[in-house]
Amino acid sequence: MILRGISFLFIFIFLFAHDSPYLLDKFKCVLNNAKLQAPLSAYNPLYSRKYGDFENYSNKYFYLQDNKYLVFYMCGFHHRSELRFKNEWSVNTDKAKILEAEVKLLPLNSQKEFTFLQIHADSTLKNKPIINKPLLRIVWYKELHNKYNHIWAVIRQSEDVNRKKYIKIDLGLMPKGFFKVKILVQNNVLIIYVNNKKKVNIDVSYWNKYLNYFKAGVYLQDDGCAKVLFKQLKIKE
Repeated sequence: MILRGISFLFIFIFLFAHDSPYLLDKFKCVLNNAKLQAPLSAYNPLYSRKYGDFENYSNKYFYLQDNKYLVFYMCGFHHRSELRFKNEWSVNTDKAKILEAEVKLLPLNSQKEFTFLQIHADSTLKNKPIINKPLLRIVWYKELHNKYNHIWAVIRQSEDVNRKKYIKIDLGLMPKGFFKVKILVQNNVLIIYVNNKKKVNIDVSYWNKYLNYFKAGVYLQDDGCAKVLFKQLKIKE
């Protein structure tokens, strides 16, 4: 019994040593409308969280830092610590769908790339077209096209699952500190701003039969580790 009690205490400290991001009002709205996926998309009782269930919750991959920043941390190929937002929409929406973030990236020892913002198509719907692909990933690349340490928008240009057709748009050198990103989708147009400057304005009408949702956090495409800090994270839908 004593050993069992010690084991429980160790697990409790291991998971909850950090403060909960839900303590700050500025993060409550997004957390009330999201679930946490970690370290894979499938629900994990140690590190995942169901929609809106974030009160007093943190773990080593998701926590509040310095009573200011929402932190996502992860290591490992195709592992992630991400919020998956509940609301779903088509790109042909008349009402603007907006994600706004003020974010700082820490690549740590990431060997190639990691994603920190996404628009992803729902792959679980019944009686509706599905495709298990992201329309958009905003990515840090260690090197791409002879550019080092840049941020890129990776946009899928075909709904055909057998065609890996993407456009990659350079959003600029990764800032050392916090920077702002705004993603807006309305009337079949995808617009991306970085530090209030329009970087992307592209027709995505080919995607309008799918329902989509926003994601935010860190998703590794290699075996290294990375950390993402959000000073602000807002969804307007």
